[in-house]
Amino acid sequence: MDTANIGIIGVGKLGFSLVQGLVKSGYPVSSIHVFDKSKSMLDRAAELGLKVCGSLEELVSFSNIIIISVRPNDVEGVAKELAKTQVEGKKVVSTAAFVSLRALEELIGTPSVYRAMPNIAAEVNSSFTALSPPNRKDIGIEKIFSYIGVVEWVDEQVLDALTITSSSTPAVVAELMDAFVLASLRAGVPLDVASKSVAMVFQGIGKLAEQKELWSIRNTVATPSGTTVRLLQKLYEHGVKEKLLSALVEAYEEFSKKLSEFREKESKKE
Repeated sequence: MDTANIGIIGVGKLGFSLVQGLVKSGYPVSSIHVFDKSKSMLDRAAELGLKVCGSLEELVSFSNIIIISVRPNDVEGVAKELAKTQVEGKKVVSTAAFVSLRALEELIGTPSVYRAMPNIAAEVNSSFTALSPPNRKDIGIEKIFSYIGVVEWVDEQVLDALTITSSSTPAVVAELMDAFVLASLRAGVPLDVASKSVAMVFQGIGKLAEQKELWSIRNTVATPSGTTVRLLQKLYEHGVKEKLLSALVEAYEEFSKKLSEFREKESKKE
């Protein structure tokens, strides 16, 4: 198997999901090196058989592709430390929101910088990962993220938007699924059966949505004067779809405002 040596900086929630997905997909653990300031995080990674590094310098020396998976406010510090290592000639990918490609290039001092926007479904190899920039597509980077799900190269502004509609969405979907489970419990369905049923419904519809239009799926289930039509009517009467859409739009508008403020600060530092 022709695989690159990967160095992952930060094995918190997202970083650990990435390594779990890579290991489950069969990526050689000997080719995955990790560094984190938290000993407990490193201990957890070591249990998977990953190579734990004691410093950024050590991680960089072993890695061809370096993935920065830390919080946006921590990226600048990590990038500046990376710039002090032998990072020249290496490819660097950031999974952090907000921090632009331009800022990363300035901080690290290398043009071989990319951004990725995966989600926690990477843990089960079902992430949708946006990669940028599309004018510098890299087969090696694409291959790594293909191990944890589906990859799409997009412009940076699209990647930023996907922070809300892809990276953060798993939390929203989990809330929706929980509502279905609670409704099932209310109807007398045992918890284990309700949980399995809801999980399979969402998983199945996700697969169908790759092949059919959403309205087509809805219309296939809904029949004249049937139970599904009555259920849909109740949802419309309560304004469920309208309220959800409004919440998503408002969340994106707030995110967009914060993104603009973040980028403005980046510009002042240049």
